[in-house]
Amino acid sequence: MAYRENLLLFAKTGTMGDGALDAQTFPASSFTGMQASGATTTKLYFKDIGGDYHTGGTSGKINLVELTHANISADANIHSKIAKAVARVVANPGTGKLLTVVDTANGVVANEFGGLTVTCTTISNTQ
Repeated sequence: MAYRENLLLFAKTGTMGDGALDAQTFPASSFTGMQASGATTTKLYFKDIGGDYHTGGTSGKINLVELTHANISADANIHSKIAKAVARVVANPGTGKLLTVVDTANGVVANEFGGLTVTCTTISNTQ
């Protein structure tokens, strides 16, 4: 089945299949925004897809991905840099691509982050 849009992949460290939510993909269109949530963290929000790309998920629920990065005391613009990088990934042209945003388990960070050290520390569904 061909998807009509790009999917964004996030992965934490962990063991796949252990029941923990170690990785998740989200349609790019489900991205709703982000928030500087701490000196070293940024939260990304996605519309709930309920585990099923086609049914649209649960109304009013969101999914959360938290990224950890350099401390704002070391880089006063870190949250802005993260926001711009995520916006570039989400705006990636084309359709049907699987775009790895942050895969901490395999040490992969999208090129759009420009060499920033970023890890995925939280993936939480239906908040």
